[in-house]
Amino acid sequence: MLKVVPGLSQSGTSWDHQGKSKISQIFIGCTMYRIESIQFAYIEDGRAVLSERIGRRDGCFTFDYPSEKITRLSCCYETYYDGHRYLRSIRLHTNKCKYEVCCLGGDPDLDNDPFFGALDEYVTVTEFDYEVGGEFYGFFGTNWDDGIETIGFYMKPKQVVNESRSDRLS
Repeated sequence: MLKVVPGLSQSGTSWDHQGKSKISQIFIGCTMYRIESIQFAYIEDGRAVLSERIGRRDGCFTFDYPSEKITRLSCCYETYYDGHRYLRSIRLHTNKCKYEVCCLGGDPDLDNDPFFGALDEYVTVTEFDYEVGGEFYGFFGTNWDDGIETIGFYMKPKQVVNESRSDRLS
């Protein structure tokens, strides 16, 4: 099992959904500045079961379960002058289409503050883009009270069969 996460320090509250790979819906809530919440609906024993809500719930992606599978996760993070990081956009690619939530970014507390002037000087943007190179096996991440800090995923890598000379038939 591999845990794929952006190479960023994490300070928020951790959450983990390892093994919960049968996703039927994802609920994502956002403002124009950041993604504030995420919640998943998983199929368990033939029924849809909601995960805990991480933040407030808003929009929704509905997958064509069981034929639609997550194949790639792309995200954009903003880290502010004080070290807080927030998820600004998320793009989920599947074998059928792509789903995206993209916020404008920035910090509402700094936008109109004359002391800080241009916000770009106080924000670092980091992108994360990773293809699921095997079987998707659940999400994990961290969050603050007012937003999602990081998100990553588990995957079971494709097995590679190594054939030794003695195992081959002539």
